Amino acid sequence: MSRAAAIYLTELDLTRLEKAAGRAGSHSSLADLVDDLITRANVVPSDKIPADVVTMNSAVRVVDDAGVEQEWTLVYPEEANVASAKLSVLSPMGAALLGARAGKSVKYTAPNGAQRTLTVKAIVFQPEASGQHTL
Repeated sequence: MSRAAAIYLTELDLTRLEKAAGRAGSHSSLADLVDDLITRANVVPSDKIPADVVTMNSAVRVVDDAGVEQEWTLVYPEEANVASAKLSVLSPMGAALLGARAGKSVKYTAPNGAQRTLTVKAIVFQPEASGQHTL
């Protein structure tokens, strides 16, 4: 398996994910995600994150490998609601998007085992770029 690309992550997002993982237990999928993020992430203060990076609570426009365009907001698991286009960071697609940059493609394994690719067309909203550093 190839190593995933380095990503950007805010200190606040990492802290919140670590706290949530601690509540979920060390053998949870959230704990695994946090471990992976720590390994790959360039962790920066919220006010230093580039505006073209997907952070928690960002709204992103993506195009999948079939050419279908969608808009999602990346959220913590308890806020996820597919009908409202709120994508859990614990979903395979959500985990792949966190830390990705606009214009870049990410790969993930769908629940059915299929390898999928998403291209981040645009960051429609990023809390940090809007001055919301302490959500």
